[in-house]
Amino acid sequence: MSSNLWPTTGPKRQRIMIITADESIIDQIEKSNNVSLLKQIVLPSEDNNSETVDKQSKLQPSHKNNKSKDGSLICVVCGSSANGYNFGAITCESCKAFFRRHARKDPIAFHCDDKGDCKITFATRRNCSACRLAKCFNSGMQCDRLLTDEQKAAKRRQIEENRKLALNSNSKTNEEEFQLSSSTFSDDLITPIDTNILLTDFTYLLSPQPQQTLLSPEDLQRVETISHFYQNRIEFAARDGLPWDPSMHTRTFLQVVNSHSISVMRLLSFFKQVPEFSQLNVDDKVTLIKYNLLTVLGINCALSYNIQTGEIIESDSDVPSNTQFFRVLHGYNVCRQAGKIFASFLHIAKYDRKIIELTVIILILTKGFSIANDHDEPILDDEMSVYRVQNYYTELLWKYMETMHGYEKTIKLFSELIVHVISWQTIHEEMRNNILRTLSPEDINELVPIMKSILRIS
Repeated sequence: MSSNLWPTTGPKRQRIMIITADESIIDQIEKSNNVSLLKQIVLPSEDNNSETVDKQSKLQPSHKNNKSKDGSLICVVCGSSANGYNFGAITCESCKAFFRRHARKDPIAFHCDDKGDCKITFATRRNCSACRLAKCFNSGMQCDRLLTDEQKAAKRRQIEENRKLALNSNSKTNEEEFQLSSSTFSDDLITPIDTNILLTDFTYLLSPQPQQTLLSPEDLQRVETISHFYQNRIEFAARDGLPWDPSMHTRTFLQVVNSHSISVMRLLSFFKQVPEFSQLNVDDKVTLIKYNLLTVLGINCALSYNIQTGEIIESDSDVPSNTQFFRVLHGYNVCRQAGKIFASFLHIAKYDRKIIELTVIILILTKGFSIANDHDEPILDDEMSVYRVQNYYTELLWKYMETMHGYEKTIKLFSELIVHVISWQTIHEEMRNNILRTLSPEDINELVPIMKSILRIS
């Protein structure tokens, strides 16, 4: 990614963004010292000089997390600056190398001269290898992520074979194999668009350019990092606080709707970890989340669906999603259509879940992805930046798929993905309208704020 990919913009407005868009609520929360509602903040501004942000930080209790005040990653082992996820946890290069050297050694090879509870910091991390290694394991680093020399060599050979296969397939394939007419492509991808143009542009957006460079080592590292971001969304969301207890059984329709806020907050936690998304204009992030997240949520469920049990469950400690109201609410035809589309996402997720992980990033960044007619989606303040981020991840997804699965398989997967994403838009908007018709005024008053926002209830 070139250094000039992200243009310098003017100073950001210094304010906290709450998805309800009612600024008086912030004052009320501050006066009452009720910070629980502030947990519904979708994405905080990165400008920590904001007066409102300062007030919030004074109200909230301090707690340990994996980010410093300037937003950089912090090693969970020693507390120094980290470069990303290594062996299942956010660590610095030193702790990464330490774990690689010692993780598979016999525990008796290490001995603590103290009581086995040495404090591991940047300054003391070299003092006690036994306690440092114990902290690595306790912080989530996983021994089974280490590769032997034979496994590394096999992985390199497989990647090289995939590259050669992709290049050979690419040389035998011409543009007609896309079965997409270039005359349907819109030249202007960043102006406000209606539904028909949206579908055309979305197809163009996901269509690869001929002779595209395949995945580089840096690209592969980014894909792995995104996958780690996704895996850790549950832990990070729990630290920020959830509006609903994931271990509580739901018995009413209102409770079922409110329980979806768990998956919503976890998805938001995932997006907040993606640096390019976090750097976007604050108001633009509000718009994208408010109008796109509900539809993306359904696609995201493919990553948590258990085929054996037929349940959607994101964490072992969660209660499975309650689907008893689904057929009654939406009817046979809608359920049948939704089931067919969802089965396609399941197929792709089972084949390679990283494809869906990257796809949900692309879709949350799609301006005009929502096809709602009863709301006027705001124009983005910095549409070009959103487009560039989306384009980067679209190209990354294509290169990853072509490198790992070959050109011909990638064409089939992309075609399946495009067709069913477009179909999902339509069916999901109908499902949203069914939910709104079913909720009574009393139910709406009892909805958690984040669900009101993504259901676009004023």
